[in-house]
Amino acid sequence: MIESTLIMDPASGRETSLDALQHSAVPKAESANVVFWVDIFILCFIAICTLFQSPRYFARLLSPDERGGGHFLSRNPVARTVASSPSLMKTSESSADLVERAHSGKLEQRTNAFVPQHIRAWPTVLRTTTAFLRIRFLGRIHLGGTMLLTFYFGLLLFAGLYRDSLFTNQIRAAYVAVSQIPFVVALAMKNNIISMLIGIGWDHMNYIHRFTGRLLVIAANVHAIGYIYRWTILGKFTRHIEQPRYIWGIVALVCVDVLFFFSLAIWRQRAYNVFFVSHVVAFILFLVAVCFHMRDALPYVLVGAGIYVVDLLLRFAKTRICAANLQALPELDMTSLQIPTLNAGWRAGQHVRLRVLSTGMGWHGWAETHPFTIASASMGTAQQGLVILAKNTGRWTQRLYNIAAGSPFGEGSNVIVKVMVEGPYGGPGNTVISSFSGALFVVGGSGISYALSSVEELLEKAARGTSSVAVVDLIWCVKYPDSLIPLASIFSSLLLESAAGPTALQISVFFTRAPTAGHSLKAFDLPAGMTLDSGHPNIPCRLADLVERTKARQAAAGTRAKPRGVLVGTCGPLALGEVVREAIDGLDELLYETVGGIELNEECVVAICPLLPPGADASLPHQNLLSLRGVPWASALGFGGGTGPLVCNVAVSTPPWQ
Repeated sequence: MIESTLIMDPASGRETSLDALQHSAVPKAESANVVFWVDIFILCFIAICTLFQSPRYFARLLSPDERGGGHFLSRNPVARTVASSPSLMKTSESSADLVERAHSGKLEQRTNAFVPQHIRAWPTVLRTTTAFLRIRFLGRIHLGGTMLLTFYFGLLLFAGLYRDSLFTNQIRAAYVAVSQIPFVVALAMKNNIISMLIGIGWDHMNYIHRFTGRLLVIAANVHAIGYIYRWTILGKFTRHIEQPRYIWGIVALVCVDVLFFFSLAIWRQRAYNVFFVSHVVAFILFLVAVCFHMRDALPYVLVGAGIYVVDLLLRFAKTRICAANLQALPELDMTSLQIPTLNAGWRAGQHVRLRVLSTGMGWHGWAETHPFTIASASMGTAQQGLVILAKNTGRWTQRLYNIAAGSPFGEGSNVIVKVMVEGPYGGPGNTVISSFSGALFVVGGSGISYALSSVEELLEKAARGTSSVAVVDLIWCVKYPDSLIPLASIFSSLLLESAAGPTALQISVFFTRAPTAGHSLKAFDLPAGMTLDSGHPNIPCRLADLVERTKARQAAAGTRAKPRGVLVGTCGPLALGEVVREAIDGLDELLYETVGGIELNEECVVAICPLLPPGADASLPHQNLLSLRGVPWASALGFGGGTGPLVCNVAVSTPPWQ
């Protein structure tokens, strides 16, 4: 009889037979190999998505205006300003003089003007497929997003069950869990290589981050429950649980469960600070604990930690501390925040994270960071530097409004505060808005921030000869007519700039409620190209009209160039986005193709309620608004995802089927 040789098990620190040790090493090696190749498959899928997006990516890089923007905020002394404040009503003559001076400085730049190349997005080419993927399937999640998440789930299910059984080998689930650490971390970071390659913002990928994170939690719990059950049946639970590696395993399990529990929508919406602190602490502790529990997890942990550290360094490099001018806009119930020292470095549609360093924000409000869409154009002339329009919807924004309204110099004057600005983030991705033939922006309420920055950027580039957009329409829906007052001067400046350049601009403001004593508007002459009407706009008719005018403008110019398509941007309630989608889907096929397709850049508004008082109604205006910034439908391979409230009140990219 041959006796089995006893050796020391390096994992448990106990003596065991050589045969037993070799037998236990077999499933570990096979599990490590399976999850490794599954990760390689995921990377190949990302590479294919990148390949499909590469024409638009390189077209953007070829444009001098586009490749250098959207990364770091800066100060460029060349930029000129027209209106120093959105609430200052300037005369047509003074605005015209400033616009004329601004344009005279741009005439010299036309010599080296470069009109960006236009590459159609895949969803505009595959119109029928896009409409199919936009079918609502599960609440806010559309069919395209459901298909993508189902595919990912099936992939990890294959990794867990390939030539194995969860009932006999619980180690496979552990390898599946740790193999997802790099992807979960990368999809959550504001600066990540996946976002750069595919050409969509980090916020667009957040729904995938939540889904993969929950799959990681499920795999970790399956692994732990399997071992706990087996040890309990064999009566060895106490002996095993005393070992250090298993103690660390319990710590790692508790951490992932804490991450899951405090990432539920109720915490993200009503107690974001609790969610954020628990996420950071539990995540760091989880990475440490899983390394002590499972040595094979070290490479995955190092990759995840490296991604996190790089993101922190880039966020630090993107942070600026500046003086900002605050001004209350009572007609809009907003606060205008202007940073004159930052006037370059972002793209239209991007957002920044703002921290106001003032004791007036409360004992902890000065430490809070909130995201806001930038309402001005980089190197713009219609506004002064970086402008933010903060809607008064929550405690933090209410304090900000109170600081602005408390100016000792009376209404309309500025209050100067120190702010910390981080960004820019998000944005249109690989879409170059100046490469289209026409553009239509349909926004509601505070969504005007997105439209202002986009229209101003288009007019600035048209004046420099770096835009092919010939027709721009801006439709703004508000509650009361007096909402027009704070932005009237900016609208006038944009219209004057349009009149002096090659791009035709029309601005239409619709108010949906009857004027009251507190919301009345005195009669005054609207500038040419601007209208003020009651009711709701007829989006299908306005879209068809813009397409016809775009075609006529191209024909009048005598150009034989191929049509570049129409960009439709929308920001506002979910219902507004649905109306715009239906208008695009209902457009005549011949008209659609004649103009070169229609690409949608969509935002929607979802409510976030941080730290509501007990009994508060989430539907009441205690809320911060969550602006979901949409990259065009051109997410990789035409896939997109579901919304639902995200990690905080940030601008979040969403495709049309989300």
